[in-house]
Amino acid sequence: MNISFEHADDFSITPTMFIAGWKVWFKRFSEHPQQWKFWKMPMGTSSDTLSELIRQQKRFSLEVLARMMVPWAYRNTSQVSTDLVEHYSKWLELTSLSDDDGKEVPAVCLTEHAVKYWDSLAFAVQDDFMNYAEARVQADIEAPSSDPVVLDDQGIELIGEDTYPPYVPSADASDEEFLKALVQWIDDAPHQPIYLKQPVGDAVAGWQDRLVSFFWPKPRIGYALYHAAIDPLYYRATELAKSVDSGSNITSGSLPWDKEWRDMAVKTAVELFDVSGTPQSGVTLDNVHKVMQAALSEDFDSKAKMNSGWSFLASAATSYLNEQEGRLPMVWWCSRVASSIISRLDFLLAEAGVTELGQRFQNIGTVPGYGGTRPRQYTLDWPEGYRSWKSQIAASQLVQQMVTILNTETDNQGKRRYKLMPESNGGRGDWTVQGVQTVLFSDGY
Repeated sequence: MNISFEHADDFSITPTMFIAGWKVWFKRFSEHPQQWKFWKMPMGTSSDTLSELIRQQKRFSLEVLARMMVPWAYRNTSQVSTDLVEHYSKWLELTSLSDDDGKEVPAVCLTEHAVKYWDSLAFAVQDDFMNYAEARVQADIEAPSSDPVVLDDQGIELIGEDTYPPYVPSADASDEEFLKALVQWIDDAPHQPIYLKQPVGDAVAGWQDRLVSFFWPKPRIGYALYHAAIDPLYYRATELAKSVDSGSNITSGSLPWDKEWRDMAVKTAVELFDVSGTPQSGVTLDNVHKVMQAALSEDFDSKAKMNSGWSFLASAATSYLNEQEGRLPMVWWCSRVASSIISRLDFLLAEAGVTELGQRFQNIGTVPGYGGTRPRQYTLDWPEGYRSWKSQIAASQLVQQMVTILNTETDNQGKRRYKLMPESNGGRGDWTVQGVQTVLFSDGY
C-alpha cells in the first residue's frame, strides 16, 4: 500500500520512496545521520508555509519531509497529523523526544517492519530511490508562494568578479555576438563542482571537461552513471514523441496511443519527474500528450503544463530532434540553466554599456530557484519566464544557437575552436542541446 497525503489531493508515494526520503533527511539535516533506522524525527505539524518552516530551522521534521514529497501546489499546506501516522502504523510509530528547551514534543520513528523491508531491497533499488529522494533537495523547489525555499546550501555569486570574460562585444553588437562571447567565456572560466559546500574533485575548464565533471544528484552518480539511469527513460520518451510527431498515435475514441503505450507515457513522465526531483500533480495521459504536442510544434501560445518538471519531460521527449535539421529540441529551462545563461548575458551586456534590454533576447525569462549560488544578481530587468511556453521555446532556440557555435566556430587557423562533446559511452561527437544544457545546469548552480 502506498502512502497517500490527504491534503495533497491524495498524492501518493511508495513506501520505498518514503523510507529513502527519511534516510536522506537524516543524512542532510540530523545531528545523528547514522542512526536513521532507529532514531526519532520531530513531527513538526504546522500550518505555516514551507518557507516559514525553513526559516524556523524546522527542516528536520516529518512535516517538511512530507511537503517535499508532494507536488509544489501543496507545499504550503500541512501534510502531517497523528491520524496520518496511525493510518500508516505499518511504517511509522508515534513517539516523542526532548527539544532544545527540554520540552517533550511529538515525534516519529520507523517501525521494525519498515527497517526490515528496506534491508530486504536490492542495493540497486535502494540506490535508485536514494537518488530520487536526494534530487528532491537539489532540484528547483517550487511552492505556491514566491517566498524563497532554501533546503540546500545557498550563497550569492556576482558573475564576472572572479573570471572576467575574454571578450566583451560592443553595445551595438548582435545577440549572436553576445552568445558567442558567452560560449567562449564558459569555455575559458574555471569551474569547481560543489556538493554540500565542499569541492568535488579538481576545478575544470573547457566545455568538454565541464561536461565530464557533471553529477546528479550526488557526486557518486557521475556523467556515465547518470546516463545509464536516464537513457532508458529518454528512449521511451522519444519513442512516444515520434509517434505523436508522425500522427500515428491516435486510436479509437481519439485517445493517444494504445493501452500499453498509454501506461508507458504516464510511467515515463513520473519517472522523469523522480529523476529530476520535481514531482508533479496532474500527470495524466492527456497532459503528457499535450506537453509533447506543444514541444514538437513549438507552440508559443500552448496551454499545456509547463514548469521545471514538465520542461524536463519536453527536453527528453524531443532529444531525438538533434539529428533532424530544421527541428528544435527543447532545452530543460530550469532555474540552474536559466541562471547560467541570464547571469552571464546580463554581465556581458552591462559591461558593453547596455542599460535596457529592449528587443534583445526576447522572451528569455528567469526561473525562480534557491540553493548554491542562486538567485543571482542582475543589472538589467529580465522578464519572468516561469511556466511560460514563450520562454521555453525562446530559450530552446537560444541554446540551439549555442550548439551551432560550439559545432561550427573556428579559430585563426581555421580549426574547430571547441572540442567535440564527450559521450557517456566514451565516444565523441557534435554538441547537442542536451549536452549543452548539462554544462549549463552545473554552471548555474
